[in-house]
Amino acid sequence: AACVPAAAPASAPAADAPAAPAAPAVLKGATVKFLGGPWSFLPALDGVIDAFANDWASQNNVTVTFERDAQVLPKIQAAIETGGGANIIQYSSPPAIFANALVNVKDLADELSAEGGGYLPNAPYQMVNGDKWLGVPIGQHNWFVNYRQDWLKEEGLDTFPDTWQDALTLGKKLKDKGRPYGLTLSDLAGGDGNAVPRIMLWAFGGKEFNDDGTLALDSKETLEALEFAIQLHNDACDPGQVGYDDGANNAAFLASKLSMTMNVNTIYLPAKEKNPDIAEGMNHALPPSGPGGRFGYGQLPWWGILNHTQGADLDAAMDLMRQFFSIKNFSAFYQAGQGYILPLLPNYENEPIWPEDPKLAIAKEMFKLALPAGHALPNQTKLAALIQDKIVIGKLFSQACSTGDARGALDSVMKDIADLELLA
Repeated sequence: AACVPAAAPASAPAADAPAAPAAPAVLKGATVKFLGGPWSFLPALDGVIDAFANDWASQNNVTVTFERDAQVLPKIQAAIETGGGANIIQYSSPPAIFANALVNVKDLADELSAEGGGYLPNAPYQMVNGDKWLGVPIGQHNWFVNYRQDWLKEEGLDTFPDTWQDALTLGKKLKDKGRPYGLTLSDLAGGDGNAVPRIMLWAFGGKEFNDDGTLALDSKETLEALEFAIQLHNDACDPGQVGYDDGANNAAFLASKLSMTMNVNTIYLPAKEKNPDIAEGMNHALPPSGPGGRFGYGQLPWWGILNHTQGADLDAAMDLMRQFFSIKNFSAFYQAGQGYILPLLPNYENEPIWPEDPKLAIAKEMFKLALPAGHALPNQTKLAALIQDKIVIGKLFSQACSTGDARGALDSVMKDIADLELLA
């Protein structure tokens, strides 16, 4: 699970926040109000942000305030409507839904891109709207296979199968022993419910859009992915997975009820502290491949500046972001995350930010494998953003697996998308 309030906070090694450089004197007396959701699964990340921002504020005589709420969307909407209450916002759903309320940060994004070796395509795909950069991406959450390696060794395997078909074969054996998979094929999870169904959809050649912007979801490849998901659900998985929220698979895996799930590192890290036997017995793998290839999914949380921010407050918000997101300073954030959130700039590949734990080494492979929702588009449209925000692909897989009717589930979801088109 990622960027959602679902499980008890997990601890992570604290990273020393680098000293913030002084900003121009014109910033003195400015105020920057930060509004975002908490990093519920790894609160050490909030600590990195607070430490840097408070140091920067102290050096520059700027007031920085923090407001965090797990249900942050209504507060962002209120700030937009009232023209107050927040300057910098942190959010994990696509910024296109706020496009008219955000400052263009193209110059800042260009600076960061040049320093980092050019943003990976996922960043401009989601953050660019016309000639406007809507915000700065923090990085991307990538979903790994989390599996019980000790249980697989009982089946004669050292690692998780490389293909979905072989995963099905193994899963049948494990479920017969009371060790099912648990995949979040659900529309109740903003992180996992967007990630896991797409990883499977894309592996079978399905996709949400064509590159010309037309819908591509109603296809034989999508139906093949759904038919496979139905078989996997029935033969190898926990029946309750169609109703998982973002914390359900974490809890079930940590209770030794699942042999495999897909997640970021927020199962393994708390297990090291509180369930060491499970941490010892588990490992991570890349997502399985299918007829259409192997795909990861990346979800991009970001910072943006609301466009009612003016004058010295705007200059201060921009400078805070410029300093914090520079490689020398932002590396502390990635270090604290231990692979929870991965960079979008290739020059980080040689920075000392990568997990030293061999069970998390896969993070370095994942950060260039992942694609964003609606990836075939040149840039994320408002419709693509709404499909992600409403967890429509999760609903598609949940309905198909619940009913056993792939065609009926696809028809139902295509009607939902037609309704969203009216809003886009």
